[in-house]
Amino acid sequence: MASSPGSADRLVGLLLFLPVPLVLWLFTRAPLGVGPSLALGVVVMLTHRIYARPWALARAERRCLWCGGPAAKGVLPVDIVEPPGRTAWRACSAPHADRLRRTLGWAARHRLLVLGGIGGAILALLIGGPLAARGALGPVTVPDLSIAFRMLVALTVLPLALIGPFSRDPGPEPPRVPFPVHIQALIGTNAVMWLFRVVGAVWLAQGLFYWMTEAARGR
Repeated sequence: MASSPGSADRLVGLLLFLPVPLVLWLFTRAPLGVGPSLALGVVVMLTHRIYARPWALARAERRCLWCGGPAAKGVLPVDIVEPPGRTAWRACSAPHADRLRRTLGWAARHRLLVLGGIGGAILALLIGGPLAARGALGPVTVPDLSIAFRMLVALTVLPLALIGPFSRDPGPEPPRVPFPVHIQALIGTNAVMWLFRVVGAVWLAQGLFYWMTEAARGR
């Protein structure tokens, strides 16, 4: 039996999403060594937009930005102002459109928190990682920076995922979000929010355990 266009889109979207966890693995685990892993992660991160965004935009009128399922053309349009400009997406139902607008509205109202948390974590790791690997940061080690990266990301995405979908309605104006939404369009915003909740909680717990262990060692 041939698969439906919606099923094929979900599968391809999932495959196109996989570079995202790959980048996080390279950044936090440095399997190739600090310098090569960070460099490869940056390359994967920068090139991902080249193929993932056109694919997502080409399906923006037929896929629900909240759940990733089919959405008929012209049904419940959701306009967004992204860093590249204004774009039009769809939601498959009124509840999904409501959750989507509330989530994006929260991100728009807290854009400095989102930009500072994610951008700051990446910059600190990219700059500090190679320095720490050479011992140029004194007592600060690469594992310290990796854990700090995870905790800062977790403290940024957990409020978005836990509060955003249930926050106040942003109103009729298109939300001005601080990030392009093509990544969440690949698997659906709801799935991304669940990843934020689960991974964010795990990373925050890992960070607290790490620093408690270091403090117990007298560091």
